[in-house]
Amino acid sequence: MENFMFEIFKNKEFKFTHNILLINPELIYTLVCYPITKDILYLNKIHEKQQKSSKPEYKLNKYIEQEILNDKAENDKKINFLLIGAGDSGKSTIARQIKIIHNNGFSKKEQEKFQNIINETIIQNMQSLIANLSYFKQGTLTGDSKVYADEILALKSNILLDQQLGKKIKTLWENPLIKNVYENRSLFHIPDTIDYYFEKIESMCKPNYLPTEEDILNCRVRSTGITTTKFTLNDHLISIIDVGGQRCERKKWISCFEDVAAVLFVSSMSEYNQKLFEDEDMNRMHEMDLFKEKIQKFDLNVCFPEYKGGLDFDNASKMIKKKFLERVVDKEKTFFVHYICATDTTNIQHVFDSLKDIIIPNTSPNNIML
Repeated sequence: MENFMFEIFKNKEFKFTHNILLINPELIYTLVCYPITKDILYLNKIHEKQQKSSKPEYKLNKYIEQEILNDKAENDKKINFLLIGAGDSGKSTIARQIKIIHNNGFSKKEQEKFQNIINETIIQNMQSLIANLSYFKQGTLTGDSKVYADEILALKSNILLDQQLGKKIKTLWENPLIKNVYENRSLFHIPDTIDYYFEKIESMCKPNYLPTEEDILNCRVRSTGITTTKFTLNDHLISIIDVGGQRCERKKWISCFEDVAAVLFVSSMSEYNQKLFEDEDMNRMHEMDLFKEKIQKFDLNVCFPEYKGGLDFDNASKMIKKKFLERVVDKEKTFFVHYICATDTTNIQHVFDSLKDIIIPNTSPNNIML
């Protein structure tokens, strides 16, 4: 190894750029002080090949150049998407959709994990509906509903849903007083999609039940930390980086922007009349169908006082798009706006097909925001 390094140093024209400083006479003492690393061992490996050649410098040079080209080609095939948005915006649902579309869905272990989360979600939100009945002063529960409500309020965490408990929850869900609280759920941080579980509660309480893909997509979990979903598309390695959306998580975003081909910012349109979980003074602004339903009852001017478009889906959608585009600082970057339903797999597939056509021919970092 020392003889080989000496031969390199003797040759003043020799330069080496593969994960190591350029070698020239001024850098000899710096280099020889390095600890033995993978790069030095790699040099030794090259030297073994070089000894068999009649033109060592030429062959060594060609070998190194080819390795650099191979590394560049490999890196060019890696594309990172950064998925960000406020808490409960639906971005983690989109990450799950990618797993369904490109990674063959969820394993049995993952289904079991979501089953526990769904159980907790159902019980906690029924408890919340019951607890907020008094807010409206429209009456009190009586008979079986009163008994079932008291039992459910007394439940602790990690309760397994069974058929008996499922029937009690179903009875309460069908009570008009409970339905009235749900209609005003924006006041109480109750998810828009919780009715999905209440409507099919009986089938979900059957023995050996495992959540379907649709059940998992409708599950709302506050993401924390950084989660990466990887898949291969057209010979490219795609990474979807999902970062927690709550304010306490946002300081982690900055570390994820390096080498990002596109930023996917997700906003929940149906939550224009709701507040942030972590800040009651801030509007939350998911599902397109929910927005279409809600905009017929609640004017968008509760969020944007200057809005004059009335209870109209198209006018309200254009207003929200306009508000986002007004916030663009760097006009040189490319922006696309898509209206999506995060739980609709076909819809998400269509958006990512469009994204693929834009991104794969042009993978320079930080060039697109959606």
